[in-house]
Amino acid sequence: MQLPDKTPLVENVVVTSKKDLTELAKKALSEGKGAFLKVFAKDQRGKYYITILLDSSKVLAAECLVVDNKQTLVGEDALNLFKALLGKPMVVDAYSLDEIEMKLSIAENLDVYSETPKIPLDELFSGSAVQVRSKEVPEAKEPAPKPEPVPEQKPVAEKKPGEKAVPKPAQKSGGKPEIVVSFTGGKLPEEAFKKYAEHIVREVRKMKGVSIDKIEFDANVGEGVVYLNVHVYGSAGTGDRRNLEVAERRILHIVSKHAPVILREAEHKPILRDISVVLNGEEARPQEITLKDEKKTGAVTKDGRVKLSVLKDVWPYFSNFARTVVQELETAGIKVDSAYFDVKGWREFEVNLSIVVESPFDRATTEKTIRTVLTRHVKELSRSIGRYITVHSVEVELVEKPSLGHAPAKKPVASGKAAEVLAKKALLEKEVEKLLKEAGIDELAPLTEQKKKEAEETLLKSRVEPAIETLKNRIRAELKLMPRVIFKWLKINHEVHGTTVYIDVEASFVKENVGGLFGAYSGVSDEKIKKDVVDVINRIIREVSSEYSVAIKPRSVNVILR
Repeated sequence: MQLPDKTPLVENVVVTSKKDLTELAKKALSEGKGAFLKVFAKDQRGKYYITILLDSSKVLAAECLVVDNKQTLVGEDALNLFKALLGKPMVVDAYSLDEIEMKLSIAENLDVYSETPKIPLDELFSGSAVQVRSKEVPEAKEPAPKPEPVPEQKPVAEKKPGEKAVPKPAQKSGGKPEIVVSFTGGKLPEEAFKKYAEHIVREVRKMKGVSIDKIEFDANVGEGVVYLNVHVYGSAGTGDRRNLEVAERRILHIVSKHAPVILREAEHKPILRDISVVLNGEEARPQEITLKDEKKTGAVTKDGRVKLSVLKDVWPYFSNFARTVVQELETAGIKVDSAYFDVKGWREFEVNLSIVVESPFDRATTEKTIRTVLTRHVKELSRSIGRYITVHSVEVELVEKPSLGHAPAKKPVASGKAAEVLAKKALLEKEVEKLLKEAGIDELAPLTEQKKKEAEETLLKSRVEPAIETLKNRIRAELKLMPRVIFKWLKINHEVHGTTVYIDVEASFVKENVGGLFGAYSGVSDEKIKKDVVDVINRIIREVSSEYSVAIKPRSVNVILR
């Protein structure tokens, strides 16, 4: 944890008993409004560096670094370890904090503060919670042999008939859930799994109307790691489907959160392969919960022409987005007969559009217009709701407009007049060339060419400046939405040679790591990130070049990744 710059009240003091540690904490608290303890301790399993923030009555935040493997324990896990170490020799630094320093300390460690139970100081230093836990362990040892043969007798028909029958007697007889542990590839102390189960059960008991009847651990033990499948069976008092799913989600989170107990107790890193939660006979798994339910499909216009399918919580944003896209297309002269926006995803979204239109343009122009309008509004929506959104597919069905009877008669007339004018223009040009040659002024031709070239360059420059400005804005907006990195700055220099604009692009990013479901971090290579950035920049260059009819070519693209 972070602590404001402060001189310790006492430093490197060795305490050998709970009483000495309690007196030291009280001394620090008597000097101010709160105290901060830095504790170094060890046991047969490893070395620990523990930091605890206290006020006059309770614990505010606790964190522990396991020195041997650099693992960090936060909140309840850190406090349980601290209680288990009470009475052993410890090296302690104690800080006394005034009111402002207390508030600064909480603000700088909000994540740890939010995960730490606010237990009274008497409970922290008494060690009573540890003694209660140690008494429960022998009781758990006696029934342990009994449940082990049970899964062997019913491996095939184990789940639905057996599970509903097992929990209810267990709840009535003693209120303790049945713990079943099965091993493959090696063995670990079953005590570690029972303590893991205790943490799960203790936190689930705080959930109103939810009880755990049985927990199954399937452990595949490897070299320093154990691959775990955890199956939790229980019941919930409510029959409401929505409340049931919320309870299942919370239990899935609890099972993942307390997995480090195995590392602490058995010195094997747990890797959770599969978790399932069965409440009232209905099963949920992590991936199913994030991808199922919640999706709403329906019309967003009164006439039913425009339909949308997206998660319920973002339905208002995407429905307004769909109406805006259709309205802008119709303003541009493209009549929309029907449109279906299928938005897939949960945290990040991809838009798939199927649209039937009547257009005065050809197919290529129509498709380009639709994709341009859609992409622009997707970017605006992404900024508004703070989610990453992309356009995945656009399917356009073009319906021919019925032609009026007099329309074909007008076209030949217009074509004939145009052909007549062009023919006269060609004759005049030939006549002028002939007169110039007869007069002996051939040097007028290069002068005319020079004037023509200057006129073209002037016209080009009038389009280059707005094109480059648009290019900068679009690249900057797109780079802010790049996943796995934080955009810092962008530089674009351009140079005009003839009818081509050459540009040099330089962009800077900071790479970030993303936490996985069970605390693992997923990383992507720097080369892959840089390639994605270069692809985005090249795509935008092509789009702007086409829109402004300016030949823009990237001379160099430099991506800086820190």
